[in-house]
Amino acid sequence: METWVVLLFMVFFAQKALSQDTTDWVRIDCGAEITDTSGGWQTDDEFIITGKNEEISTSSHISIEQLNTLRVFTTQNKNCYSLPTPSPARYFIRATFYYGNYDDLSKPPTFDLEFDGNKWATVETSLTDITDLELVYANRGDNISVCLARTFHDQFPFISSLELWPLPDSMYAGMSRDLAWLKSYRYNYGANDTDWILGYPTDEYNRIWEPVIPASLIPVQADFKSLIYTTVDYPPESAITDAVIAQSEIDTISLEFNFSKTDTFNHVVVYFTEVSFYINETRSFDFYVNDKFIVTISPQYENCTGAWANSPTVGAMKVELRPLVDSDLPPIISAIEVYTASDPLVNIGTSQDDLDGLEVLISTFEQLEGWSGDPCLPNDTIWQWVNCTGNDPPRVTSLYLSGYGLNGSLPDFSQMQALEIINLGNNSLDGPIPEFLGQLPSLKLLNLSYNNFSGEVPQSIKKNKKIKYQINGNPDLHHPKRKNIGLIIGLTIGIPVGLILLFALLYFLTRRKAVSSHGQVAIGMGMSQGNGTAQGKPQEGNVSWVGNAGNGTHINPTPAGENIPVSTSVGSINHPSSEDPASRDREELDELIRLQYGNMGTHGRA
Repeated sequence: METWVVLLFMVFFAQKALSQDTTDWVRIDCGAEITDTSGGWQTDDEFIITGKNEEISTSSHISIEQLNTLRVFTTQNKNCYSLPTPSPARYFIRATFYYGNYDDLSKPPTFDLEFDGNKWATVETSLTDITDLELVYANRGDNISVCLARTFHDQFPFISSLELWPLPDSMYAGMSRDLAWLKSYRYNYGANDTDWILGYPTDEYNRIWEPVIPASLIPVQADFKSLIYTTVDYPPESAITDAVIAQSEIDTISLEFNFSKTDTFNHVVVYFTEVSFYINETRSFDFYVNDKFIVTISPQYENCTGAWANSPTVGAMKVELRPLVDSDLPPIISAIEVYTASDPLVNIGTSQDDLDGLEVLISTFEQLEGWSGDPCLPNDTIWQWVNCTGNDPPRVTSLYLSGYGLNGSLPDFSQMQALEIINLGNNSLDGPIPEFLGQLPSLKLLNLSYNNFSGEVPQSIKKNKKIKYQINGNPDLHHPKRKNIGLIIGLTIGIPVGLILLFALLYFLTRRKAVSSHGQVAIGMGMSQGNGTAQGKPQEGNVSWVGNAGNGTHINPTPAGENIPVSTSVGSINHPSSEDPASRDREELDELIRLQYGNMGTHGRA
């Protein structure tokens, strides 16, 4: 169901605004080297650390001095200005961009603009045109962060000027404080195309008004130079004394406004005055937005009256001023403002514990000093060295600081309890490894390799089975090598079993050769076996087989009653000749197994 909020402030007049107090104003001439005290302009130095000052090309210089310099950001993916907001209020914020071919590449970049963790707009800069973006936003703390985020690898964000100033509570009463309101249009109708109103001091509230004369409408000027009364939104007098009227008293003024999104919610403010004093003629018309009647208007001479409406819009928004049947004069309009509501604002920023932990790191290491703003929001432009998950609140789950040139001792950031990955490798960190790292409840991966840590690896890390850690490349770090239990068990079982099988195989192969050789000697052939040579006619008694691995088997006669030695390349085992060969085989195999498991260094028995 559509919700309409309507207010006519023809009866809410205020005297002309007094000179505006600019005490809490911030006006940054981005890229300037010196402060211009006459206009209240300051350099970037108080508000941001990162970035580089540049001047636009000489051929692109314009009369607005603040736009001839800019600040460009080529290193970090997000760079944030911190603008002080000492009192709770709604603030106007304006960011202006003029590329001016400062880099001689003729490639104006595209990037994102953000405020307090919310996306403001995608900025598409031009080679020659000026882009200015404004919004109205109620602060939520002591500062508002305005960030420029790189969205294309080779397109670097820049900014020419940045301004912030507070608004009285009475202004723009129809704007909800729960949303930000982005300026979509602000027109000064009836002015010549060169008569731009460029903010303060012409407009006490620093608004920029674009001169416009719509087709088929007639420009007119008031026959007075100043107003007696004006509305609570305090438009500048020069924007009111110029106006446009319809062709005749029966014609409708119809104005159309387009938006980048299909569905929008818009706040419309219209301003009127009677440009001449008419005794016997009247001017009255109805104000409509998207075919919805808002209010009847009867402009007053030398007074500025106005009305506003909030309207949901699909596609283009249509504003109409329809004449009443008894009106003697055609509809008239002096100025209009159109603001578009933002998407719902972020209610919860990154966890305060994580912000505090990151602040510890940033304040410890100069390489991180330029990082500010919300690290996790918006979620498509988080800081390049963190990872975040969740939204109630967002939590920092990873730190990727490998190769950042960090040096010195690692500070305590134990409040970052959601960390799952910490990569601090390839730096110059020294001192002991902090105990708290092993106590982070969610930590899974810890890379401290190639630093200069010293001392012992904390027990909290060594005994934490959930953490996989890397500490190689720290020459002064004393740590026992982790034992691979699986490998140890495998080797303990595998090597003895393998040796047993090898010994058994060698033994049986040798035994079979020995039996064959014994048969030849028994018939007194006296022939050589393998590479061995018969030593003469054998005598009665036992024969010894001396197996020499790789060199054949040598047969030598042995006196009766002596043991027959059998040797292999891995040792020797002696057997009495009177035993049954099959029985000896079983006994010797059992002995082999016993010796292998009982005494790995023994290769036989007497």
